[in-house]
Amino acid sequence: MPKVKLPPELKIFIDPEVFNEKYFPELMTIHEYEVYFGGQGSGKSWFITQKKALQLTIMPGRNMLCLRKQATDCFDSCWGQMKEAISQLKLDQFWRIRESDHRMINILNGNQIYFQGVDKIGNIKSFKPDNGNLTDVWYEEADEEEDVGNMRIIDGRIRDENLATSLIISFNPVHRKHWLKDFIEKEITMADSLVIHSTHWDNKFLSKSYHEKTERLRYTDPYRYQVYCLGKWGVTGQTVFNANIINNRLAILMRKYREHPPERIEFAFERADNGLPKSDSFVPFNYTDGEIYVYERPNPKHPYVLAIDTAGESGEDYYAGQMIDNIDGRQVAVFHSRKDPAICVLQLYGLARYYNDALVVPEINFDGSYVVKTFQSLRYHNIYQRVRPADSYSDGYEQKLGFRTTTETRPRMLQELQDWSQDHIDCINDVATLEEMLTFTRQAKKLKGIWWGAEPGSHDDLVMSLAIALQGRDQQECVEIAERKHLTGVYFPEQLEMMLAEKAVSRHDVMEYKKKHKVFGQGYSYKVKKRVYDHGY
Repeated sequence: MPKVKLPPELKIFIDPEVFNEKYFPELMTIHEYEVYFGGQGSGKSWFITQKKALQLTIMPGRNMLCLRKQATDCFDSCWGQMKEAISQLKLDQFWRIRESDHRMINILNGNQIYFQGVDKIGNIKSFKPDNGNLTDVWYEEADEEEDVGNMRIIDGRIRDENLATSLIISFNPVHRKHWLKDFIEKEITMADSLVIHSTHWDNKFLSKSYHEKTERLRYTDPYRYQVYCLGKWGVTGQTVFNANIINNRLAILMRKYREHPPERIEFAFERADNGLPKSDSFVPFNYTDGEIYVYERPNPKHPYVLAIDTAGESGEDYYAGQMIDNIDGRQVAVFHSRKDPAICVLQLYGLARYYNDALVVPEINFDGSYVVKTFQSLRYHNIYQRVRPADSYSDGYEQKLGFRTTTETRPRMLQELQDWSQDHIDCINDVATLEEMLTFTRQAKKLKGIWWGAEPGSHDDLVMSLAIALQGRDQQECVEIAERKHLTGVYFPEQLEMMLAEKAVSRHDVMEYKKKHKVFGQGYSYKVKKRVYDHGY
């Protein structure tokens, strides 16, 4: 790789080979906020010192403050790393290193690098460089900081009317309730920001034995592997699902999707004169921002199940849909969205039609009845049925549509999902589903005792919809279905019933045919045979 020549008057030559490729494109950039986080050994801190050592050498008018929570830690780590970076880049001739007061002064432009601790925040509030303004701050191991207010104080000290300034944060992810997660996702990313996540695989300077030792944690300590090696946000409780096999599956999928990312689609449709969607007009199209991830396109001979978990009572969660192939339980498509329910339900309807008029299993605890009514208004009839006694004095049953999660059904369905995932983890193809499973933990609740649920700040929509999908499987065929026929011409009622029983046509096709064509035989009315399923209500 050719060397990159910087301003000739300084006679500085930079060899790209001394940098990790993950970071090198950002060597000369300055962003208002820069976040480097991920697993241990990823080389993030080393790159920060390389970058700032070079920039403060060739860019006049800059001053940098390096911070850690404790001043002694800052002197032990940041100071030593910055000295080593200056030496590695052969910039020693341009810097005067003052061990006495832990200060580095550039002899060409007067830029200075300072080192302090945040344990005495008052010193930060009153900090002022000897010359010029504070333009760059690096807070190393920012997860040690307990107060987001201190970070805002630090941010407020960085200012210059003429130069771009930068607040740099580096850390290994800790618990997902840490203020850093929201600070990054809800504040930093809204501004001019650079966020880089990295793992030990991004550091080409590590030895083979280090990589191997780190990867062994996948089997010996899955939680540590997830947080400290993969750089994922941690949890407090014990994971319900086997973190080891989930991490293994995630690693496989991550490698696969780097080369061949899943297809993303959305459904377009026409509306009738009355404004309602035309049920047979839904057409999928590829869309880079589509919220339906397709992992396997529909097989015309396969039966499918679509489970739907709605946004819940608060509306703060996601609409989630899990489409599984009912022959072997493979996850073939996933819908996940925070959009308006009216939009979500129509996309889910299109998805159900696309996968051979899949059996739809909507949870109806909150606004699931809206899903059922919308599907019915579009003349969709393949909806999961539950039953309940008609009254306390009769053995009769009243038919109900949709799945209801109760205090009785919830533990059982989650236990079944836990058992199923042990042996069928290869059936799960969605990264977001697997990551949500990692944050689904056993928690001690005062009123509920031991509770299986999402960690605070996490979601369970994908987990619950997958559990519901498994519950609905016994109401759908589990073998290949006969090739579908197009209903043209005139049929006797018995012919329609026979084709329906043989799965040669769908119930939707029959109902649509009856509305548009004459059926031989007087007084014929189409009836769906009722079956009794014990799935709670």
